[in-house]
Amino acid sequence: MSPSGQAPQGGLGRLVAGTIALALVAPVAVVALPLAVLLAVTSQRTRAELVTTGIASGFSAWWLLAPGQLPDQMLRAAAVLTTAGFVVFTVRTGLPFMYRALVSLAGAMVGVSALLLTLGTSWGELRWWVASRSGLAARSLMGMLWSITETVDTTSPALTQLEESLATMIQLAADFLPAITALKLLAGLALATAIYHRVARQPRGRPLGRFRDFRFSEHLGWALVLPLVAILVPKLVAAKAAAANLLLLGAVLYALRGAAVAVFALHALGAGGFFLRLFLMVILVLMLPFVVGGAILLGVLDGGLDLRRRWRNAAAR
Repeated sequence: MSPSGQAPQGGLGRLVAGTIALALVAPVAVVALPLAVLLAVTSQRTRAELVTTGIASGFSAWWLLAPGQLPDQMLRAAAVLTTAGFVVFTVRTGLPFMYRALVSLAGAMVGVSALLLTLGTSWGELRWWVASRSGLAARSLMGMLWSITETVDTTSPALTQLEESLATMIQLAADFLPAITALKLLAGLALATAIYHRVARQPRGRPLGRFRDFRFSEHLGWALVLPLVAILVPKLVAAKAAAANLLLLGAVLYALRGAAVAVFALHALGAGGFFLRLFLMVILVLMLPFVVGGAILLGVLDGGLDLRRRWRNAAAR
């Protein structure tokens, strides 16, 4: 994604912090597995490469062989298929990261769907598993809160609102399981690629690049038209779940693109510093829905107008 095609130097601490943040919502193995395979297909000459390969491989093997319920096994199968496709595209092609990642994710989702069909199950059963497991965790949490606040009326508006919010979150997690899984794997591929290009002395494939240069093909916008039609047309009920997941994935990608445009603009204006970052973080927390909506809109505009190229040309003139 970087115009120069050069991997940025430094920042390994930030990548470790990003991996820890991802571990809050996904297994660390979604980073370790592609990192281990990328290092395995690379000629290793340094101790850092060998140690990193050993740690990533051991952790990945432990995760893949550990017992788990149906959603866990589905995530592992998707991770293996995505990693295989991504590494093949990395070694065989010179495509940018987003092309390799999105094509690999699409192939993995098709493969997981075929595997579920072969095993006699479906995405609907997976959705039930996620809702059941999350519901059990939510009920345990509510039980703990009620035991702590046993002197408080359990029908109080605050507890009722919390219970309704948890139910909504469970419903969304179950309905958007494919999109959430794809986003976890995409984040894992991004972190693995960034770490790989900092650890490997002779890495394969193009690097991740700078976030402010993040972009993807404008054809993705046209690819999202069909899911939007499926959502709007009442007769296409069977396709609405898949369409909604595709739209969520596209919305997140366009929000990231909009955020990259905003970072590019701030960098071009010379803005920076700790206090500015702190101020922007506070605005992000307090006005999250508006910030996300604005980022999606800015990403869509950049997809059609290529705002960063126009700004570069204007600055050159």
